[in-house]
Amino acid sequence: MFDTVQETVDRLAMALNRSVVLEDAEFVLLASSAHYDDLDPARLQTLTARCPTEALAAELRARRLHAQLVPRVLEADPAVGLEHARLAITLRSRYGVLGFLWVTLVRPLTPSEASVIAETVETLRSLLVNVSQSIEAVNAEVESEMLGLLTPDAPSRSNAASELVDLGMYTRSRRFVALCLSLGAEWAPWGGPPPREVISRVLLRAITTPMIDAYSFVPSTPDTFILIGFRNEPTPEAIDSMVAAIVREADAADVHEPLDAVVGIGAPVDGLADAWESYEQALVAVRVARSRGRRSASWTADPIAASVATLLAQEPPPHLLPDPLRRLAAAPPETIELFEAYVAHGERITEVAEQLGVHRATVHYRLKRAAASIGIDIDADDARFVIGAWLRQRWLRG
Repeated sequence: MFDTVQETVDRLAMALNRSVVLEDAEFVLLASSAHYDDLDPARLQTLTARCPTEALAAELRARRLHAQLVPRVLEADPAVGLEHARLAITLRSRYGVLGFLWVTLVRPLTPSEASVIAETVETLRSLLVNVSQSIEAVNAEVESEMLGLLTPDAPSRSNAASELVDLGMYTRSRRFVALCLSLGAEWAPWGGPPPREVISRVLLRAITTPMIDAYSFVPSTPDTFILIGFRNEPTPEAIDSMVAAIVREADAADVHEPLDAVVGIGAPVDGLADAWESYEQALVAVRVARSRGRRSASWTADPIAASVATLLAQEPPPHLLPDPLRRLAAAPPETIELFEAYVAHGERITEVAEQLGVHRATVHYRLKRAAASIGIDIDADDARFVIGAWLRQRWLRG
């Protein structure tokens, strides 16, 4: 198939007497013609490294080529290696971007040349769709078995693990870590690529470390299940580096609004069929991260926060919420702030007073008055415990 793609690119270049390059959706080289006295640093980089420099890749993403629907001329920009202008054509299927066709423009295009390019674009699109469909069929099967790892039925999980190995996934992996990529963006209708494509592009760019044996993911919103396989025990530094790359690529994604990405990290497990345990821990870690205003959190790195998030995961239904907590929920913001400071400082009045900028006696007075208004005895251990638990659950809900 790719021989046919290469032949098509070569024929177009010979018809135009210009250099032609075909790249995939990540700007990785798929096919390149010979050059026609139009070699420049950008083209040389593509030929030798099979991908553009980081500066040029960032520039191309900034120009939102993935979202363009018609051909566009990119003017020469020596600062990023483009000494010659390029015609940039985004090749699309019904489901997303297939790749980019680049034609070097040392001289303007003639109408007949433009017609040849248009015909070739349709040929390349058909070829890449066929390749893409084959890849998508395998990806769909992998995703289906990945979801099978999360089913509540143990035999089904074991069967999914066996199927993944049969598909060539995780064949040498001995330890498994699940991540949850959680997005806070609202995916309102817009003209850009679909969420699955955006998430896949983020993860394919981010997870490049050679320290892993295999990885796969199920791109979905708001939460994406990612499973990393390691041959050896993964170090916290390796996982942190990978998570930082995911957050960085999510922030750089070419989308209509910030993705507000947070990554939760589960604990390593020994068996592929046990990946569900790690993923459920990753989901808890996401709640911990959001409650603390962080971009990531780990189940193993902060066990106390994870324990609190687990124990307080379920919000009681309204009919089981006692009247004092109902009144606390409806209290003015300054009352909530007072109790939050009281709990955060372990009931140490001096520290509460310093945070609020008032005298210790004022804190005592306000606490007594606030407690009376909601109907509790602030000196009772059980009352303080319930208020602390309610506040922590409120933090976890964001």
